[in-house]
Amino acid sequence: MLPNKYSFLADIGTLPKMVALGISLLGTKEIPGPKSNPTILKMAADLGLTKDMYSNDDEAWCALVQSWICVQSGKPLPFKGYDLLRARSFLKWGIPVPLGQEMLGDILVFKRPAGFHVGMYIAESKTTFATMGGNQRNEYSIVEISKNHDRFIEARRLYAIGPPASVKKYIVDSTGKLSTNEA
Repeated sequence: MLPNKYSFLADIGTLPKMVALGISLLGTKEIPGPKSNPTILKMAADLGLTKDMYSNDDEAWCALVQSWICVQSGKPLPFKGYDLLRARSFLKWGIPVPLGQEMLGDILVFKRPAGFHVGMYIAESKTTFATMGGNQRNEYSIVEISKNHDRFIEARRLYAIGPPASVKKYIVDSTGKLSTNEA
């Protein structure tokens, strides 16, 4: 379910397939400890990842869910195997988006203390990107991540026939609550 702050997405017409699919996943949570959310494990299985490659949702799953969303939306991935689990792999996906031209549905790659993080652009404030993705506070959610280059690496985009009219910048006020380590 969309948080109230982003409810405008329900009224803007046709969403990019990846964004619509992501919205349907909002609230998907990992299960702490030895059990795992079957939805997250099914994503790994759908991608052909064996249990020795991905066996527990305590492992980072931002790239897993983004890879799954791409495949389910008909977007090609230029990587396979373990790279489906690596957020940094998305620096090879689509084409780079010039700085400042990020828009709805673009894939955003960030640095974090233990590696990298990937999610989708939903909106932005002057200093943050509202990023929809997995492994954000242990769930699939929308969080604000700093645009500062100590975090933000690059946005990527891929449309075979052009984006829907809803693909543009969306400006929102920042809550001031920044996500600092998506794990």
